[in-house]
Amino acid sequence: MNISVGSLRKAAALSFLFLASAVFSLSAYAYSNSVTYGGQGLIADGFGGYDLNTELCGTANGADVDGPYLLFVLTATGANNANITGPWGTANMTKFGNGTFKYISAWYEPSTLPGNVTATYDGRAKNAQLTISHGCRPFNNGAWCSPGFWRNAQASAWALINVSPGAAFNTTVVPGFYDTAFVADPTLQTVLNNANIYSGAPSGPLGLNAFNATGAFLTNNIPGFSFDITALSDDDSNTCPIDHFGHFK
Repeated sequence: MNISVGSLRKAAALSFLFLASAVFSLSAYAYSNSVTYGGQGLIADGFGGYDLNTELCGTANGADVDGPYLLFVLTATGANNANITGPWGTANMTKFGNGTFKYISAWYEPSTLPGNVTATYDGRAKNAQLTISHGCRPFNNGAWCSPGFWRNAQASAWALINVSPGAAFNTTVVPGFYDTAFVADPTLQTVLNNANIYSGAPSGPLGLNAFNATGAFLTNNIPGFSFDITALSDDDSNTCPIDHFGHFK
């Protein structure tokens, strides 16, 4: 049987087109079931927007990646495959366990996501849930939450920074923020409650008194932020990134 060069070329072209179409369809394939993100994992910030319910920054602290990110989790029992579509385009989700899928995206402003992110999955349609498990805001310098702020902070704000108000001043604030230990070794809460005693002469690498040094130390432990001494003279509402409950603004 004679086969012309033209026929071979045509067959090759058709084969390439078929393979290319198959690859394209596979990458853009939307599964039969879908769920739209409705804000799960976010908390209202009181100003018409949303904040992350859980902030986790830095792989050393258990974060999924270093730097800013968002972790989306789809729960669709019985599903074997899923993808997610959002500002980044469409991407495959990674399966963990029975019907649990995860996707790590770049940081996007939380208030822009509800209604604008959709996951699709195979199998039978069930009560699937799409949520933001946690994430990390972009790193930002210039943070300052005053000692007065920390004196009135709730337990959830202290939990955010993983510091206890009963921790000893001499082994936390000293030596990084203040280099003179006190014989009485007060707790952080004691320093915060007694500005008249601990607002004396500055001591340490930053030139702060013990009262302000405590505020600087605590501010420096807010995930994704670091203390900036140039912000000391500004108003708290502009320089403190969290509220008294530990919610990011």
